[in-house]
Amino acid sequence: MTPELTAARAELAALAHVGCDPALRTETLAALSADPPCAVRHGGRAQAALLRLAPRLPPAGALLADPHRLADVQAWAAVVDPAVYMALVNHYVLCLGSVTEFGAAAPLQSCVTALQEGAAKGVYLVTEIGRAGSHLGVRTTAVYDAERREFVLTTPDAAAAKFSSVTPHGVRVLAVVIARTVVDGADRGAFPFLVDLTGTDGPAPGVEISGPLQVSALPLEYALIRFRGVRVPAERWLSDRAWLDPVGRLHDPLGSPDARLRRTMSVGQRLWATVPAAMAAMARECAVSALRFSGGRSSRGGPVPGTPLLARRTQQRALFGALAESYALTCAAEAALDVWPATAHGGTGEGGAPSPAAAFSPWVAVDRSLALFKALATEGAARVAAVCRRHCGLAGFLDLNRLAGYHGAARAFTVAGGDNQLIFLDAGRAALTAPDPAPQPPAPAEPGAGHPTVPDAHTWWLRTARAHEQRLAAELRHAVTAHQADGRTGADLWNPLLPRARDLGEATAATMLARCVHDTTDHLTSPELRAALRPLAALFGVAQAQRHAGALVATGVLPPRTLRSLPETADRLCEALLPHLPLLRAGLTTPVPERPVPLVAPDYAGALWDAVRVPCG
Repeated sequence: MTPELTAARAELAALAHVGCDPALRTETLAALSADPPCAVRHGGRAQAALLRLAPRLPPAGALLADPHRLADVQAWAAVVDPAVYMALVNHYVLCLGSVTEFGAAAPLQSCVTALQEGAAKGVYLVTEIGRAGSHLGVRTTAVYDAERREFVLTTPDAAAAKFSSVTPHGVRVLAVVIARTVVDGADRGAFPFLVDLTGTDGPAPGVEISGPLQVSALPLEYALIRFRGVRVPAERWLSDRAWLDPVGRLHDPLGSPDARLRRTMSVGQRLWATVPAAMAAMARECAVSALRFSGGRSSRGGPVPGTPLLARRTQQRALFGALAESYALTCAAEAALDVWPATAHGGTGEGGAPSPAAAFSPWVAVDRSLALFKALATEGAARVAAVCRRHCGLAGFLDLNRLAGYHGAARAFTVAGGDNQLIFLDAGRAALTAPDPAPQPPAPAEPGAGHPTVPDAHTWWLRTARAHEQRLAAELRHAVTAHQADGRTGADLWNPLLPRARDLGEATAATMLARCVHDTTDHLTSPELRAALRPLAALFGVAQAQRHAGALVATGVLPPRTLRSLPETADRLCEALLPHLPLLRAGLTTPVPERPVPLVAPDYAGALWDAVRVPCG
């Protein structure tokens, strides 16, 4: 390998975080690979893997304060087993994240130690099953008993039952429970509480746990949870900066239940900042695995029997397009990690985000940028996984080849951690109160027009996406003004405009992603890597334009003549990418030698037979 190619691979691996902290990677993969390989694992085995992993990781405070290391651990876990990744998110990001962010260190140290050492599993209980948007109106109550200095947790009815990954037996489970806190009969907002749900011998007193609920897309052991007068010591109240005086009055410097809700939900910032890394890793695995599979497989059909699958334009457009989107998600993952330190410890909203009282969910009010990063990453990863499964045929649907697990996890996260549709709705509404940016210059008539070479076309998509977003914003502002002039308010005003608000939120996310791709690609230093990633970035833009063609034509951003030119442009870009495929496959994969899968083996059929063969005799 030439020095130039070595430098290109190193830069690409650094972008994908493949080579970061080798010691931590070794410890993580060793813990996750102790069981026999299985793409869909029983929830109890995923739980066991989590508890094996916990004592091998750095202390919670150090890991949670280091966004890149936290993201790397989650990405490696997601590639090995998405179910373990989900358990890791609950345990570290949400449960330990809430405890370390909002709790007093000394009284909670024994609980933190148990979680860090794998002696207990951590979960996070916020969703209540009976009502949409339950985060905005939590009905589980924590009533303060001043005489005993305890809070009493109560679930008023079945609609307020919580949902999470919980098993009633076998391991101690500590839960961060979000409850509406009532002091002296007054609602003081939603606070987190650290509660013992189960011990090794069953549920704690007053805790009711249902039978198991199956979620095949992300296989863990799920259940419903209700509280019947569960007493929680005041030391387990994760009070943040609020406090109780000697006579039992609660003092909260945030001043209102809305502000307190935003602060409590700000634990989501760490989740949204790191989810894109896991989604990008799974998307890269899907694309690289599908490309390896197609590169070694020929078809008996078609006009020329024996032609390699990857020589066909349909296969190239689909799988190179999937690789391009996985590269875009990798760019977004790095950008999200850069955004998080600047917005951490927030929860006060930003850029005109609607308050929880006026929103569909609390997420955009907490942090619009990170919520959108989460939404665009999960939608993109689900799309990549679906394309790769479809273009691998039967192999794409076998659990052993992992693509099904990646697809299920990405789909699950479009709802988990903040429903994407609600994020887009609130982001679209918030965009109306943001400062009106200067209009973008019109995009070139064709991708690459006005540029010396085709790879420079990645600049075209950013300008096109931004212009589309601005036109949608202008149209929505005009519609809101017209409806207000007719005297409409509240639901009468907004209900007819919800599809437009959602479309604007999605367009805002598309512009964010386009900017990430543009900026990352522009700052590459290796000439060999630029030669590979510029056409990949351009292909991402072309594919996005084709996917959104109807909306782009409707706003006048994409002329029909340009739309007709996109397939030919995509073919040219695929041709330009073919010589760089070995570099891209090597640099964008996450090596997990402990868990080989048949799909990427040179002899797929032989590897599949060996993986499932039943020994004779």
